[in-house]
Amino acid sequence: MLNKVFNISHISAGFTAVLVGYTSSVVIIIQAATAAGATPAQIESWLWALGVAMGLSSLLFSWFYKRPVLTAWSTPGAAMLVAAVSQYDMPVIIGAFVISGVLIVLTGLITPLARLLERIPPYLGTAMLGAILLPFCLKAFQPLSSTPVVFLLMFGSYLVAKYFVPRYTMLILLLVGIACAVFGGSFSHAGVALNLAQPQWVTPRFDVLAMINLSLPLYVLTMLSQNLPGVAMMRSHGYEAPVKPLLIGTGVTNVLFAPFGGFSVNLAAISAAICMNDGVDADPKQRYRAVMWAGVFYLIAGVWATTVVALFLALPKNISQILAGLALLGTLLMCLQISFKEGKQQESALLTFLITLSGASFLGISATLWGLLVGMVYLKVTNK
Repeated sequence: MLNKVFNISHISAGFTAVLVGYTSSVVIIIQAATAAGATPAQIESWLWALGVAMGLSSLLFSWFYKRPVLTAWSTPGAAMLVAAVSQYDMPVIIGAFVISGVLIVLTGLITPLARLLERIPPYLGTAMLGAILLPFCLKAFQPLSSTPVVFLLMFGSYLVAKYFVPRYTMLILLLVGIACAVFGGSFSHAGVALNLAQPQWVTPRFDVLAMINLSLPLYVLTMLSQNLPGVAMMRSHGYEAPVKPLLIGTGVTNVLFAPFGGFSVNLAAISAAICMNDGVDADPKQRYRAVMWAGVFYLIAGVWATTVVALFLALPKNISQILAGLALLGTLLMCLQISFKEGKQQESALLTFLITLSGASFLGISATLWGLLVGMVYLKVTNK
């Protein structure tokens, strides 16, 4: 029995999945919270809420269904928030998170709503996502002019790690970034200590424009870039995904943890694959235990979020930019490949991409939604 519980391959797979998720995008979560006007204590609360919510949901789903159901935060959703939240105050932003969770619950309860979402052409969704991610990726190369040594060290480490140990690329990049920060004196006055995080409640306030410009894009991005790929990932490894219960469960989790900063809890896709392959366990029926260990590590990361936040806030802006941008390069490449693959869809995808990238709002509606709407209308008209 102990061999099953404390299986080394299960533990290492679970730890790696969490490590990949955190090192690749925690800096973007902190940027989103900072753009929302969060205090350091509230940033800690955001990461506490996300860690605890992902940990509990991963543990409970995997234990109940005996399948590897790993949850995660929405990195694309966080990237969207960085650009969109500054015009709203914190209670309104939290209210938008609650509405996004409610929409996910309704998607699980109302089958036609799920089918309607699935009818959004994937290349338009990825064009919208690509436009959101592009500015982050461009900023990764800006430090070349201001701090060339730091940039070349980090970019060179990224290329070498990508070639030799691709699974640990972001971990190596993070370690090199921290080493550069330490050498530059960034941690000399930083109070990085092992302290427990304290959740901070913010009472939600609901605003119609925030629902349109924050809730809807966050919901669409979460569904298109996380939940649907997460279901596909499970099925590709031979696991039948209980879609409705998972959507309802993650949506309810979003609603419950939103007042503490839990902006999105959804199915994982890329990191989930780490817990599903043959190397985890020869018996596919036992691989859910790796996700349960991932849930434990999520909980640990959430409880000690104070340390995580202090570490990343101490990093210089240029290093944070490099970390965030390089972490999103693979996702951006995937978005561009899907969006502009077929000739018939290229013009509608290009319109979605450019309008979203412009950041222009009209009638109180953000460029993110306008880009998707214009792309869909153009596609409908030109396909007649």
